[in-house]
Amino acid sequence: MGEILGRLIADRYRLRRPIGSGGMGEVWEAYDEKLADRKVAVKMMLAERPSMRSSGDSEALDIRRERFLREVRTTAAIEHLGIPAVFDAGVDPVTDRLFVVMQLIAGRQLQYLIDETDHDDEPLSIARAAAIGAQVASVLFEVHRGDVVHRDIKPTNLMLTPGGIVKVLDFGVAALTGSGSGPRLTQVGETVGTPPYMSPEQAMANKVGPSADIYALACTLTEVLTGQPPFARTASKSHQWHHISTPPKPITHVRPGTPEGFESLLLAMLEKEPEDRPDAAEVYERLLRYTTWTQGAAFPANIPELDPCLAFTRPLGGSMRRSPRSRPHVIPGPPVTDLEVQEIGGRVEELLQKQHFVPAIDLLTEALGRAADPTSAHELIFKLAHTNYLAGNYTEAADLFVRAGVHASDAYGSGDLDVQLARYYLGKCREELGEVSGAIEAFRDVVGYPLDAADEDAVDRYLDALDSLLRLYAVARQADLVRGTEAELRTAILGLRPLESAEMIAELDGWLTARRADLLAEPDRPADG
Repeated sequence: MGEILGRLIADRYRLRRPIGSGGMGEVWEAYDEKLADRKVAVKMMLAERPSMRSSGDSEALDIRRERFLREVRTTAAIEHLGIPAVFDAGVDPVTDRLFVVMQLIAGRQLQYLIDETDHDDEPLSIARAAAIGAQVASVLFEVHRGDVVHRDIKPTNLMLTPGGIVKVLDFGVAALTGSGSGPRLTQVGETVGTPPYMSPEQAMANKVGPSADIYALACTLTEVLTGQPPFARTASKSHQWHHISTPPKPITHVRPGTPEGFESLLLAMLEKEPEDRPDAAEVYERLLRYTTWTQGAAFPANIPELDPCLAFTRPLGGSMRRSPRSRPHVIPGPPVTDLEVQEIGGRVEELLQKQHFVPAIDLLTEALGRAADPTSAHELIFKLAHTNYLAGNYTEAADLFVRAGVHASDAYGSGDLDVQLARYYLGKCREELGEVSGAIEAFRDVVGYPLDAADEDAVDRYLDALDSLLRLYAVARQADLVRGTEAELRTAILGLRPLESAEMIAELDGWLTARRADLLAEPDRPADG
């Protein structure tokens, strides 16, 4: 993989880092440099081995390529909130590898949630399992209506995303039903799927239909509720044997308190004969009634925005929390060093010169996650705040400037230059966001700090803060404060910028003339944000 890291695909997709791999391809996080560095997922078909064409593997290679193309076509053809959007596809001219560009999914694999759950003392609630199942059933309804069978529904192919939306991934082994006019992508007798979640007909390598996905969903929901799928491989018997021959146990044997209707639905979904299972529409309707079931442990507090019940209890609104934009979960690496911080600063400057804000933000965010030293953390927070400000992400920048200001004040005192800088940029962010009272408060602090007249940058910030206060007081219809700040700004211009004072005061007078009628139209009233 190292040879393609950072390479540009199709003259627009800059590969950043690998985020997954499968039997047919590897998935990269990338930047779409033609759309303001929008982050996307680029799935590339695995590279061909030089010997494949000459060793008799050409048929297998053709099947693999056709499966990859089918995934692209299948995913692109189905419009559903639970399926990642497809943006682009093509062939990488450098490696001749097929690629597809898709929506980058932020969140967490369902498998991780299952693995991290204490199923004995704090199992996931019935409502969460029902919400996951209902969402997947909704996707399957749409998929099956398009004569497609996913054939590999399992926890690693399901993602919990912000707002609690469940995304169904990886249509690489999907099959078309119906006329059968499409190319056969499996050999006769070939078993496709993942053993713990295979339907009996898949286990016997028979033809599969939509009900195979229903069976796999039941296996997945059983694992969500208990930590294990319904059938485990034993010393003498395989998963496939159990799927074909062993009756499923009622889930209440492992999860007491499961509603009778929920249990009977799971048993119906696990019927050995495909025609005896309910279809996706029925599964959805029967699960829907349990999505607000109140019994069971709360969703993990560290990922509340991924709670699958949000899609039903707070549709479209999610958790409505003020928090940084959700990003794909990244495991932190080794602690960042002082040298790395310097190198990152240089790389960020290069990116900002090209207006590549998203890669710069990601670079700083990743480094901040590895910052163990308070000094390095403060420097990275400040750089991240400023980069968000330049990118126009004023809400995130404001939160970071508050954080940077508190850190600097605690470490160096309330008069430290970094505290002043943080307050100034906080005021600029709040001004951009229309938060009048908050911006006034920050700019008042800025003009209240002792001023070093020999520091040109400090003088610029002081004058700009006064100018902002003047305009903000005008917005708030506080005429007395406008007059007082006007006088203060005139005095400051004459004393600190004598050579430029005529032009600056002329501009000030022009603005005041344009606004004076508005200022006199209403009496003073308190500022509000």
